[in-house]
Amino acid sequence: MLSITLFIFNCSDDDDGTSTTGNTQEYFKYTIDGVERIFDFDVEAHLETDTGSIIDRYEINASGISANETVRRIGASFSFDSNGPFMPNTMYNWGLALDSDTTEKFHFAESTVSNLFILSADFSLHPITATLISTVPSNVGDYLEFTFTGNFDDNGTTKSISGECRVQRDADQNF
Repeated sequence: MLSITLFIFNCSDDDDGTSTTGNTQEYFKYTIDGVERIFDFDVEAHLETDTGSIIDRYEINASGISANETVRRIGASFSFDSNGPFMPNTMYNWGLALDSDTTEKFHFAESTVSNLFILSADFSLHPITATLISTVPSNVGDYLEFTFTGNFDDNGTTKSISGECRVQRDADQNF
């Protein structure tokens, strides 16, 4: 069985991960071994429901712009059983909830060409946990706030990761 667990790829450019907007109302930030990357240019979140699945999820998309106007992007999600509550002060393990495994999960990836960050959804390989610190964003306009921390393996080297997000809930998307 082949499992790709991590891609981190850096090209030479001026994207050092810093922010040019200074947005403190909506953002997604993560730090790996002391190097922070900030996504605060365009941030949105919405609840996604799918009648063909028992899994609902909050999807988060964020972009950042560096000093040289390079755009960087992340996609993140909290996935959970649609019959269960989305709860604050609950630990969400790294991964993706599925119809066959409805345990609440958290996952994100950066798709910036010069800084790809993609981990497999395997919590045993990447013990990263997220905690919802806001009240449940029950209504459009409410804020979703969370932190996350943990470790992951990068070709035999353990690296630490932490982050935080604050985003206002947009209109739901139902499939």
